[in-house]
Amino acid sequence: MTMEITAIDTHVLRSGVGSTSIPSIGSVEVGSVLVEIHTDEGITGIGESFHRQRVEDNIALTHAIESLEQYLVGEDPLAINEHWSNLYVHVKRSGAYKALSAIDEALWDISGKHAGVPLYQLLGGAHGDLHAYATFPIQKESEALLEDAHWLAEKGFDCLKITAGLGVDQDRERIEAIAPELPTGFGLAIDANTSYDFTDAVRLASSTEEHELVWFEEPIAHTDIDGYAEFRRRTSVPVAGFQTHTPHYSAVDLLRAGSLDIYQPSLDHCGGVTSAHRVAVLAEAFNKQIVPHAFGPAVNYAASLHVAAASSACSLIEFCVLDDELEDPGEFVASPYAANQDELSVADGGRISPPDRPGIGIELDRDALAEYRVEY
Repeated sequence: MTMEITAIDTHVLRSGVGSTSIPSIGSVEVGSVLVEIHTDEGITGIGESFHRQRVEDNIALTHAIESLEQYLVGEDPLAINEHWSNLYVHVKRSGAYKALSAIDEALWDISGKHAGVPLYQLLGGAHGDLHAYATFPIQKESEALLEDAHWLAEKGFDCLKITAGLGVDQDRERIEAIAPELPTGFGLAIDANTSYDFTDAVRLASSTEEHELVWFEEPIAHTDIDGYAEFRRRTSVPVAGFQTHTPHYSAVDLLRAGSLDIYQPSLDHCGGVTSAHRVAVLAEAFNKQIVPHAFGPAVNYAASLHVAAASSACSLIEFCVLDDELEDPGEFVASPYAANQDELSVADGGRISPPDRPGIGIELDRDALAEYRVEY
């Protein structure tokens, strides 16, 4: 007898931290939709996805997840590749990749719990040390960012990523004010969230080459594959993306065109563990780097850590510092409903690792889950 899926539950959760605002994006929340997939053997898997702006969007996400339940109940949860392919047929028509992502994470969680091993072991085992780089979900002035950089460096963070897209002159002035004053060995990356046209993106990158930016993330429209390839030919600044690509198939065209130096799959959006792991395998074949886009809540972040730890193409992952009043910038605080969210924190020296528990490794605090649940 094989194990069977018996039911799927969803929880819309409000953010455990305050909302913030990024000029090129708008208001940002860290609420989520938590998925629980139950089985007849008593093993429950959890996964997570989220929209960053409105709780109404997360409510819509639950409906998308619930619409896929009919294809899973009664089926073997360990047949992950088969489920991914079958669900993709429906998702590619509806665009519900976030629903697929959460379900896929939950299925991998079941698989790890069934085997009694952490998820990264199912993906081939850990590969070298993994370090964190820092982002802030708010726009800050140069002086404040420099103070933060020294605070982060003391913890052992490798670099800081700041928002860009304010205009070539203003962005260049910020980079020129910050980069020379950074701690020794500490890097600076910028993220324009696709807000520049090609000409201005090249102007900014070319005029700041002396500062050796770690990368320029999403400078131009994510659809312009040839433009990215030409950008790489015009400037020495490494280029990174794409948190918004779905699923992993687009990585093939990007790799063939030589469009990116660094690939940033976002597990909550691209199709979950399955899709992000496939991006990592493809990138490795082309000798490119993987740096998962990992802003977000605990279950999804833990899943991202497992994928990152298991990839030989990855040595760095995003860590969002959601509270700059903390004594320790490496403390993970996004998800009070995760009883062991402290296991997602950055260690001294900047190292970070996935929970060493079966599956994704997140334990739920049911009381806190009820407190943060949004009724609708």
